[in-house]
Amino acid sequence: MKRVARVAAIALVLMLVFALLGWMMMPRWDSRPYTDHIDVSSSEPAIIPAHASIAHEGRYPTRETQLSIDIGNGKALSAILREPVGAAGPRPACLFIHGSGTSGAEDFGDIANAMASAGIVTLVPAKSSDDYTVLHRDYPRFASEYGRAFDTLLGIRGVDRSHAGIYAESEGTWIATILASQRHDIAFAALTSAPVFKGREQMAVAMSTYAHEAGAPKPVIDDTLKLLSLDYRPFGLQYADFDADRYLESLTMPILVSYGVYDTAMPIEQGAQRIMQVAQRNGNHDVTVRYFAGNHQMRAGRGLFAPGLPLADGYTQALENWVNGVASGAVASGWATPQVAGVKPNQQFAAPERTNSGIIGSLGVLVGVMLAGPVLLALAFLLGIVATIRAGVRERDGLVRVRGRYVSLRSAPAAHGAGRQRYASVAEPCWSMGLSALVLSLLVYGYLSAVGAAAVFALTPAPHMFGIGWHMLQVLTMVVVVVSAVSMESLWAKRGRIDGIRRAICVLVIAAVLCIFLSLAFWGLFGL
Repeated sequence: MKRVARVAAIALVLMLVFALLGWMMMPRWDSRPYTDHIDVSSSEPAIIPAHASIAHEGRYPTRETQLSIDIGNGKALSAILREPVGAAGPRPACLFIHGSGTSGAEDFGDIANAMASAGIVTLVPAKSSDDYTVLHRDYPRFASEYGRAFDTLLGIRGVDRSHAGIYAESEGTWIATILASQRHDIAFAALTSAPVFKGREQMAVAMSTYAHEAGAPKPVIDDTLKLLSLDYRPFGLQYADFDADRYLESLTMPILVSYGVYDTAMPIEQGAQRIMQVAQRNGNHDVTVRYFAGNHQMRAGRGLFAPGLPLADGYTQALENWVNGVASGAVASGWATPQVAGVKPNQQFAAPERTNSGIIGSLGVLVGVMLAGPVLLALAFLLGIVATIRAGVRERDGLVRVRGRYVSLRSAPAAHGAGRQRYASVAEPCWSMGLSALVLSLLVYGYLSAVGAAAVFALTPAPHMFGIGWHMLQVLTMVVVVVSAVSMESLWAKRGRIDGIRRAICVLVIAAVLCIFLSLAFWGLFGL
């Protein structure tokens, strides 16, 4: 009974300590449902100028021309220029700025060609891939390169320099706002699927929505908040804190904000409201907002990226009419259609105002904790191999360890079997808790990977599958804690017989188990 009491006490202490640490790792903010929904005045997304005669889609045949744009330092980017054939007089023009999912000059082809058929000159340059990685993105450099492309567009014969603007999609919005802060000859800005907020703030919206739609339990959704709160600097992810508010102030020209209502990656209501508020504060009342039955890429389907889908109904027509209307002199009061219209949106989660972290504030520290357990177990395993080889050599030489010293098998013939049994009796509890903790951690990371894949690729599992899986992991965590408590009690009882390299092995294994428990606490497995 005394042993049972000691095991129960150790298990209880482990559970309480790591539950407390898990609570302290929670960031001091939460992902909350979005309730301040935008008022959509009409279900029709069409944009019609009240007092202007404009060209519509399909009026002109189009011509494509391959260009090369010098961006300095001996580098050039390919680009595709599309022009309306037979359109009289200087024409409005539009430069396309890529988001993270596109990069080639051939991208935006259907949108750019549709605009050209409505009399708008379009230029789609390729995006430079130099030093553009998951870990690093230099938005000011991209703004400079797109600035060169904009100068090229202004120099095209037949372009109305006073009515040339930009079309930016997704991440390209951040680049567009930097570009707008550097020059004052951008006549309009069409912003599609705009993140608006800092990277980690808008990702709080995306990840919370993804995990919720995938059926992930609340503790797993909370894990996304922990990840978004971390300092990414050791890995070069500074662009996650891009100062979106600072550059948003530069949007003083007419603005068209477009979102797809199936887009779960962006703050589709909060973002539009933020743009209107900032613009109005700076005296710009010419902001038009449209919602379409489309996804993040404004395609007629769900999911973040789904190739081969057609554009959302009415999207290019609204875009072309707005650009031609602006070029014809239409202002906020000069439209026959409302400022905010289209399919009614329903943003589920709000972008947070702050993202400060808990006691683990760095991604580097988290990665270190997650790697420490397996690395320490690997070291213990190597020491175990060394100990086994040494024992084999000594047994070959007729020596065995008895009571802390080596004696000859001839003087202690029974010591041979006793030595092996003693070694095994010490090693078994040590390795049982180490291996059980390692297997549990692998199961947890596999589970989290499955949730992430289901969320990003819009895979819907069987109802409550992820919830059941999470509860099973919690039960397994308790089982591993009990196994560890039994092992620790057994090792303590045999501490007098554990010396030398075997003691080092047990210390490494216990340290590895505690590191694994700490990482599991971060992921919420010890939640109270």
